[in-house]
Amino acid sequence: MSDPSLPPVLKHPEHIDEFLLYRLHNLARVAVQGAGLMFRRELGITRRDWRILAFVGKYPDASLTQLAEQAALDMVVASRCVANMVNKGLIAKTRLPENKRLTVLALTEAGRQVYEHARKSGQRYNTEFAACLSDEEAVLLDGLLKRMEQQAVVLNQREMAKSGPLLDHNENEDTDAE
Repeated sequence: MSDPSLPPVLKHPEHIDEFLLYRLHNLARVAVQGAGLMFRRELGITRRDWRILAFVGKYPDASLTQLAEQAALDMVVASRCVANMVNKGLIAKTRLPENKRLTVLALTEAGRQVYEHARKSGQRYNTEFAACLSDEEAVLLDGLLKRMEQQAVVLNQREMAKSGPLLDHNENEDTDAE
């Protein structure tokens, strides 16, 4: 049990391994690695492939630019992933009749099957990951994460106002956790 007279470590860290961002990053890194191994073993796809499939499944007929934005991926990375999945027959590219310059993306039948299998596997993994929490803890954590996400946006906006957008969020290697 921690000493109640001491300040909470998360609010007053002394060393990097006590910093909240460091701990969240490590948690995400380990969890994402496990999910990635599962996707590769069960479906032969990467975590990034899963992310692309999930967003194309959720936003059919999105352009590559829209997909990259929604999935928080660099355009070059998104383009490469989509091209790979087009070659595998999981995603189809279609030119819009009203604007021949614009190409939209959709899952093929094979892509829908892989997407559904990956979605169910991801749900199972998520359930197993959250199994260490009681229902009450899960509800509490969900609310806490929402509040922390809002706070992170506020802090990010503050820092951008002070410094300018020195680094595009898509270029940050740490945004690759799903």
